[in-house]
Amino acid sequence: FNKEAKRIADLDMPQAVVTKLVNNVLCGNSIEEDAKLAVIRSTTQFISHLTSSANKIAKNKNHKNIQPDDVFKAIEECEFDEFLPKLKDELNAYVEIKRAAKAKQNEEENVTGGPPSSSIVTDLPSDSGVKVEIIQNGDHVTNL
Repeated sequence: FNKEAKRIADLDMPQAVVTKLVNNVLCGNSIEEDAKLAVIRSTTQFISHLTSSANKIAKNKNHKNIQPDDVFKAIEECEFDEFLPKLKDELNAYVEIKRAAKAKQNEEENVTGGPPSSSIVTDLPSDSGVKVEIIQNGDHVTNL
């Protein structure tokens, strides 16, 4: 934060994100503006408190970054243990999705010899004697 004073509203979660989450939970029911504001403010407060606790845990371990285990420990210390199983399941699902995406990217690079969307363009004179082969997604398209 810079030196100018901040209002609590400047730290609030984005209203569109919270509204989307609330609407998904309410299954089509609506929420009044005052109730929406209360959810936004309480969400902001919860995340700020949890982040502060996780940061203290990370600093005690001499870490510069907050790790998932720091957040889990902070949740335990804040007595929100009932969130841990679902949170750990969601983290595992996220890690698995990222791992699968990385494996797919590596597989595509191994098949094509480079990133899937890579291409090389050069201006060569027609009489240069250089043969150019165009490959798209592993398929030979043309020889020039």
